Amino acid sequence: MKSFSSILFILISFSLFSQNIQENIYSGIISIKNGKPIAYEINLTQEKGIVNGFSITDKAGKNETKSDISGIYNRNTKTYKLKETQVLSTKSEADLNTFCYINMEVKEKGKFQLKRYEGTFVGLFTNGDTCAYGDIVLMEKERLEKITKKVEKKIEKYNKKRTNNEILSTKVLKEGDDMYIQWNSDKLTIYIWDANTEDGDKINLSINDKTILSDYITRKKRKKIKHNLKIGENKIKIEAINVGENPPNTSRIELVDSRTKYPIITQLEVGKSAIITIIK
Repeated sequence: MKSFSSILFILISFSLFSQNIQENIYSGIISIKNGKPIAYEINLTQEKGIVNGFSITDKAGKNETKSDISGIYNRNTKTYKLKETQVLSTKSEADLNTFCYINMEVKEKGKFQLKRYEGTFVGLFTNGDTCAYGDIVLMEKERLEKITKKVEKKIEKYNKKRTNNEILSTKVLKEGDDMYIQWNSDKLTIYIWDANTEDGDKINLSINDKTILSDYITRKKRKKIKHNLKIGENKIKIEAINVGENPPNTSRIELVDSRTKYPIITQLEVGKSAIITIIK
């Protein structure tokens, strides 16, 4: 029984001891005055306000450097005062005497997902001379990664939307011209109207040999047509019935695939046609 009590006491003591030790990883940037921002990360272990760990400057860069770091944490003001003391490893080929050691003071800012540490730093050579100064922003690495992923998804979504909304340059089709389009949607939307002034131009329009418009006079007002596509090739044929008052027969056509728009102008003589092939 005495032995069991001793073991229990040791386990409880170890548990309480572990609870007093906090481990944190922060990622962010240091902005040097008159210089470009540098990636910066610190891995800290804190016990009763005493902080130890290491920093990584220019992470994944050609001058990545790992340095010993120590300092204190004020729980009341939620402030870290930290300083680098020595280089543990580096990819840089520079002389160690030329390395600049960061001394910082950062305080907690923001709330919830935007909680971070902001402050200033001074860089010192080993002899105590100042080598740099500027601002520093740090955030818990896990939280930063979540925010980064959200931002990346929004950028990806924006780029996809922007691509889908792309309006291509206008394609002019004349007698015998063919146009091929790789299609994404299951449906096709066609807008057709007179490209210039209404001069009585008439056309026939068919899709897969099915007549959609017959002897149709193009107007300034756009005509809208919707059509379900089949798998494979879908052929749109535009045929000039006349040349109106101002030859040639000119029609403005816009094909819409989801949000991608294909603007087309046909310029045809009587009885001539142009073919647009959509590949689904």
